[in-house]
Amino acid sequence: MIIARRVPSLILAGVITAATCIFVPPHARAATSAKPSLTATPVRTWEFSEDGVRFDTQFSAARINACTRTAGGQFAVVTSPENRPINASPWFAFRVTAKTEKTIKIHVSCEGTALRYIPKISVDGTSWIALPAEAYNHGPAADEGTITLKVGPEPLWVSAQEIISSERLEAWSRTLERLPFVTRNEIGRSELGQPIYKLEINAVPAGTKPNFITVVSRQHPPETTGSQALLSFIETLVAETPLAHRFREKFAVMLVPLVNPDGVNGGHWRHNARGVDLNRDWGLWENSETRAVRDQFQALRERGPHYFHIDFHSSFADGLYTQPDDWPSQLPGFTAAWIAGITSRLPHNTPKRSTQRKPTITTSHNWAYREFGIPTCTYEVGDNTDRVMLQAIATAAAKSLMEQLLAAEATKPKFTVPIKP
Repeated sequence: MIIARRVPSLILAGVITAATCIFVPPHARAATSAKPSLTATPVRTWEFSEDGVRFDTQFSAARINACTRTAGGQFAVVTSPENRPINASPWFAFRVTAKTEKTIKIHVSCEGTALRYIPKISVDGTSWIALPAEAYNHGPAADEGTITLKVGPEPLWVSAQEIISSERLEAWSRTLERLPFVTRNEIGRSELGQPIYKLEINAVPAGTKPNFITVVSRQHPPETTGSQALLSFIETLVAETPLAHRFREKFAVMLVPLVNPDGVNGGHWRHNARGVDLNRDWGLWENSETRAVRDQFQALRERGPHYFHIDFHSSFADGLYTQPDDWPSQLPGFTAAWIAGITSRLPHNTPKRSTQRKPTITTSHNWAYREFGIPTCTYEVGDNTDRVMLQAIATAAAKSLMEQLLAAEATKPKFTVPIKP
């Protein structure tokens, strides 16, 4: 017998917005009148009393849209996208417990596309292990797979990728804020009223005009390897090293680590609460999230030169999307030198560079190039990139970037405002 229970509007770990059933964590509670027409994950518990097994989605970033018991005491979960058309990034995340220790099989399927990710498990929602072949079989169809796990009274998280939740990013940001040269401020609200924060790393001596780089991440909710790279990248910039000290004496960093809190909290495959891909809204400005970040970046013109912009994402493989070297730039040759510096540190693991002569102009890195004429990059991290190597590449990218920025600053470039690419 299955007992399906919807949770009340107030639960121990957060609040559920009535219109969409999106989990809103405690640090981000806000009233909203937005009522987007999206398919939300039901925030609920599925109890299978005959088996003593329970599934739930009562946490931030959870997503399954159906859960049933099948023949032979197995279970099936289905994930559906928030709306269509949509990129093929089928996210799922749920918890499972059992009254007694037992081994169960869970059939996972997604609607309309192939399963993309190797599932991960965790007993605390923080430390994750990818499932090996003995525990996960993809198939027989591309949109389905079977997970075999031991479960018991201790909750077990099962997710498409490691969950880098809004709570985790909030804790990391608030920790970084404790450094004497880091500030954190709300810059706007999402479509569902969640706060969007910027961090500013600025140790430039008082009375000196800083040079800026800008950094954004998590426009797309499932792209958690991009967030993992971001953390290593930023931690390298604030590290206790001679290079980082020299960098911070000249450069400030404006960082927005979570552009799409509604999508992350709601376990979306791609979009925000309006069903929009935010990385196709730069220049259109139809969404509150992109407008908030745009305003902060444009305001830098009054504060100091803007040298570089980078946007962290995830994809099927590591990659760096940049402008061609022969396009006009405030800093000619900068990108090639930056990537060469990564290669000198990791000659066999440098992400492949892709130059786009006919780019999608409404992405953040192409907007920043058109707006400021500076070198920009979409930094893609592979879904299955080794997590230790992921950190090593991000660290190498940050070190090379600091070296090249300091070298560029030493030439005292004359920034033309605006440059016309």
